[in-house]
Amino acid sequence: MDTEEALETKAEQALLEIEHLVSGAHEVEFDVDGRTVSLDPSEELAAYLERQAEAKGLDEATVLDLYVDLFARVFLEDEERPPNAPPKD
Repeated sequence: MDTEEALETKAEQALLEIEHLVSGAHEVEFDVDGRTVSLDPSEELAAYLERQAEAKGLDEATVLDLYVDLFARVFLEDEERPPNAPPKD
């Protein structure tokens, strides 16, 4: 898998996980342009990000970025995981 395809796959996995947890969706609409990912969130996710952004004093894009970083790490291969990470089930 080339770098672009890998980035798109990881982005899709992370965004779908976030969208599913918030709205129950099983699909996500997004675009990848180089290393920039654009998301068309559901109404539920957009409202959630707005609430989280207000509560934390951040903008919505930063909140989503933090969630994507968190969920993207879930899909790393074992050799890429930090040595102190708990074992994957």
